[in-house]
Amino acid sequence: MKITAEQLHRKWSSIDYYDGGYIQIEAQHPLDWFVGYEKVSQKALLIISEKEPELLPTSKSIIVSKRLRADNKWTLLLTLMRTEQESVFETLCADIITYSGTAEDESSALALTLKRYKQWNKLLEYQKKGLMDESSRKGLLGELIYLCHVIKNGYPVLSAVQGWVGPDGADQDFVYADGWHEIKSIGLSAASITISSLEQLDREDPGEIVVMRIDKCAPERNGTFSLGDQVDAAMNLIKGDSDALSLMERKLASCGYIDLPEYREQKYILSGESHFTVDSSFPKLTGSSTPAQIISAQYVISLSGIEGWRLEG
Repeated sequence: MKITAEQLHRKWSSIDYYDGGYIQIEAQHPLDWFVGYEKVSQKALLIISEKEPELLPTSKSIIVSKRLRADNKWTLLLTLMRTEQESVFETLCADIITYSGTAEDESSALALTLKRYKQWNKLLEYQKKGLMDESSRKGLLGELIYLCHVIKNGYPVLSAVQGWVGPDGADQDFVYADGWHEIKSIGLSAASITISSLEQLDREDPGEIVVMRIDKCAPERNGTFSLGDQVDAAMNLIKGDSDALSLMERKLASCGYIDLPEYREQKYILSGESHFTVDSSFPKLTGSSTPAQIISAQYVISLSGIEGWRLEG
């Protein structure tokens, strides 16, 4: 059973929110689900259960409340407070319904509902746009591929995940004892890479730029993988270390990732990987090499122009 955001959008659109009221969602599910409005234009998702649910955390975007009805059933109400986040809220609601629909009974469905909402709430602490855009997806793919390489090459699992510092706001993607590593995910035909800031390559110690050639492709092609597949691959490598697993989940959330069907539908292919050493001679712009009046900059580097810095192997 899968409920989509588009289906819920049509449900909400069929309601005159000035009149109030809720419409039930027709789904084979252990819980009863309804969509409607609280006050004028505040979209809401209503869940009815026999068992008392845990009161979920309220955020700036979503207010959560529960109450016991006259018939001794419980309601859990999620109310959207920011209309500019309607599309995110619709995706969240559809995903929670679908995710919890795998349960065999009401108690299990309620537990899955609470678990999934908490994952979404944590995600929305870091980013508010719902689904990641294509550039962000390919960027995360490249970083996960590199992380898997590091672990497979024998680096301690927890240290490997701790060294993935890009999601924490660092200027480089990875920092390890052997140096730093900046991952650039581009298409097969791309002839350049973009450096996003003066700080990205501004380090005294040598590092490297790792260029991943990643493109969308048809699912029937050999060697393809989705973003969800790559997340699974990384998780399987670290699942034996609970501290690394917990840290990995937090870093994925800060990247804007949550396990959604949309991230498993599109397939990609990795067609090449190149490494370029970044030392004092590498062509780059930094805070010390630009006039003091220039406080920020983004620039593009030609890949053919840095062939002399390519690492063999």
